[in-house]
Amino acid sequence: MHKVIKRVILVMFCLFLFITHKGFSYVVIGDTFSEIPLEKRIYKSLVEHNLNDRVINIDSLRYRDKIVVGISFYYGLFYTQDKEKIYQDLIAYSSSLTKVIFYSFPYISELDLSGVYRDSIKVEDNYKEPTFTASIDRRDLESLYKEDQSFELFLDRTGRVYYSNALLKSDIFNLQKDSYIEENSNRNINDTKENLLTKLRSLWIAYRRIRSGGIYKNAIWRGNPHLKEISITFDDGPKPVYTPIVLDILNRYSVKATFFLVGKRIQIYPYFAKDIIKNGHTIGNHTMHHLNLTKLSYDRKYKEILDTQDVIYSVTGEKCKYFRPPGGDYDRDVEEILEKQSIRLVLWTKKLGDYLIPENKEDLLLRRVEKEVMPGAIIVFHIGVKSTIDILPQFIDYVRKEGYKIVPLEKLIEDAK
Repeated sequence: MHKVIKRVILVMFCLFLFITHKGFSYVVIGDTFSEIPLEKRIYKSLVEHNLNDRVINIDSLRYRDKIVVGISFYYGLFYTQDKEKIYQDLIAYSSSLTKVIFYSFPYISELDLSGVYRDSIKVEDNYKEPTFTASIDRRDLESLYKEDQSFELFLDRTGRVYYSNALLKSDIFNLQKDSYIEENSNRNINDTKENLLTKLRSLWIAYRRIRSGGIYKNAIWRGNPHLKEISITFDDGPKPVYTPIVLDILNRYSVKATFFLVGKRIQIYPYFAKDIIKNGHTIGNHTMHHLNLTKLSYDRKYKEILDTQDVIYSVTGEKCKYFRPPGGDYDRDVEEILEKQSIRLVLWTKKLGDYLIPENKEDLLLRRVEKEVMPGAIIVFHIGVKSTIDILPQFIDYVRKEGYKIVPLEKLIEDAK
């Protein structure tokens, strides 16, 4: 009863508390016990401050005391007729968003912003690649932001911001080009007979190697089948909101994992790639645009792989040693390229399909992944799946309770030799 009274008092206090800050009045909506989804409360707050018209999506995730919010939004000529002012308009809007979120919701830990260029009222689904991103930690805002300095300078001081070169140069044509998402663009093309045969060959090899474990030529599907150790891997990152929460969970459980990242996403969210390395994890190559490699020419396959190698090195300063093809689709060309570059081909013991699990069906995913725990297993999850976030702590507890060690991929490979 005492707790209920305290909550009622807190809610009443938050509803009537106002913070005046540079012309804004921020209603502090600080009740973390509210049954209204946080995304809806945030959108309502943005409506109150006339900031909602540009919003594409609001996302949020929480693990214990860490709450991360992501907001993607439009900017561009649709909002300002002077192309020279597009950059200033973007910074001003980002500043307003940041202040409203952090001052209105005192319990939010991090805000991830993604700005998408928009040049007309009509919005094509293809044009959703961010040309501006930033990840803002509450502690950085409190310690680095000064009212007498520009918000642009604050972002630069955090080191957690990305601008398209075209944006900085007011190069509207190339900014439009930057906004085009090529990712997954060839996945709906019908397979040829040759690709079908390639797929069957890969499935047969995988079946045999998963049963026996160890390294086959330059590839691994499973480690040593006689050691009670597994490795956890994450595909398709980095992504805002999800990457910081996954890293937080892994760090609290002292687990080291391998993140197979998409090169274009590394360019757009470079600070998340740096966070992965900083926290002692490993980065793997997942191609530049997450395309089906078997449908590309040899030269394009080479470029997809090698360009990503260059991006990983330029952002993190580390040479990437592992590669995983999107969807597990690869052929002899890919094998040849990897062998020439001394890059290990890393698959998985079994595809869990966590991205196919509907929300509120986390138990189904947990049961599925628990069944795949076996000596030497390589577990694959996907960044961007809420069910994975929900079951990850329980899965780690289960694995350890069963007497398994969760080891870095490098150790699993070494023990498989």
